[in-house]
Amino acid sequence: MKAYLGSDIGKTRTENQDSIRAESFPDGVLALVCDGMGGMQNGSAASKIAVAAAEERFCAEYVSGMEPEAVCELLRNCAAEANQKVYQAALRSEMRARMGTTLVGVFARDDVMCTVNVGDSRAYLLPAEGELKQLTTDHTVVQLLYEQGTITAEERATHVRRNELIRAIGVSGRVLSDTQVVPLAETDRVLLCSDGLYSMVSEERIAELMRADQTEQLPDLLIAEANEQGGRDNISVIVLTR
Repeated sequence: MKAYLGSDIGKTRTENQDSIRAESFPDGVLALVCDGMGGMQNGSAASKIAVAAAEERFCAEYVSGMEPEAVCELLRNCAAEANQKVYQAALRSEMRARMGTTLVGVFARDDVMCTVNVGDSRAYLLPAEGELKQLTTDHTVVQLLYEQGTITAEERATHVRRNELIRAIGVSGRVLSDTQVVPLAETDRVLLCSDGLYSMVSEERIAELMRADQTEQLPDLLIAEANEQGGRDNISVIVLTR
């Protein structure tokens, strides 16, 4: 698997609070996207701390050929490590500042992928034929309301509480992350992104762009589309493909 990365400040923000990372291993690729929150400097610091902590923990403990279930456990530990590092940084700050960030990560081999997520940054799977599939579940108030049957799927995009997270890295001493194992076909493409992409660009349009032949340009194409639609937030994208 190969990783193609891109991140942009967008059209309205004064700082990019997203942090992204990809690391190649002999048998796979680790990819991480974090979207910071908690004020400009605090959000930026939180995402940087989280992505560095998660990458460091994974690199220190991953062994080639680990079973997928063991990789998922390691990814959960990476999220917990990131959470502790951000939480402790907030406690050490002079203002006892509230700091937090989302985190979505995958470790992808040629035939299988393990995912981890906290918050509302997403992982998607695009098969050669068929629709773009969201793999992760948003940890947001509106997603909870939808699951409870209080609002419809369409109302999630415009609901007044659509940006409220119910889980995030760094806001408390412990965090619950979701993990899963996903089979991969040879022609599948994987997308990781912050909400600055999917809040501006429809999933149908994202899929259309991801089917483009210019693989190396996919992050730029997706970011440009989000900016053309208004670019109201930072936009970060990682595309994984053969």
